[in-house]
This record gives sequence, structure tokens and C-alpha cells, in this order.
Amino acid sequence: MKTLLLPWRALTATIAGAVCTAQGVWTLLHPQQLAAVNRAGWLYERFGAAGVGVGGLLIGLAMLVGGSVALWRWWSRWRQR
Repeated sequence: MKTLLLPWRALTATIAGAVCTAQGVWTLLHPQQLAAVNRAGWLYERFGAAGVGVGGLLIGLAMLVGGSVALWRWWSRWRQR
């Protein structure tokens, strides 16, 4: 019988990446509704609301891809046991 020990770090990175990607896309689609806390940062000063959206999108995609690859590697190793 196989025991199932979940890779919590990979799951967390995947979920956080999906949320961050969604927020980045939302910010790109609705830049006028950007939260006040995001208007105080260096990224907003330099690139505006589009920069905040693109930054969130890129970081989110990186986390999503990294977490997904880690989950895929874990799943393939778990399945072979």
C-alpha cells in the first residue's frame, strides 16, 4: 500500500502562483481600481498600474510553473513506487 505524503511547499507555491497571476491579470484589466497600498511602491512610481499588473503576472506565472513542475515530478515518482 502506498502512503501519500503531500508536497506542501509545491502545493502552496502553485496555489499562491495562481492567485498572484489572477491578481496581475485583474490589475491589467482594471488599472483604475488598483489598491492604494500598491500605488506607493517603486514599481508603480516607475511603470504605473500596468507595471504592477505585469510584475504580479510574471511573479505569479513563475510560482505557478515552479510549483506545477515540482508537483508533476512528485506525482511521477509517487506513481512509480
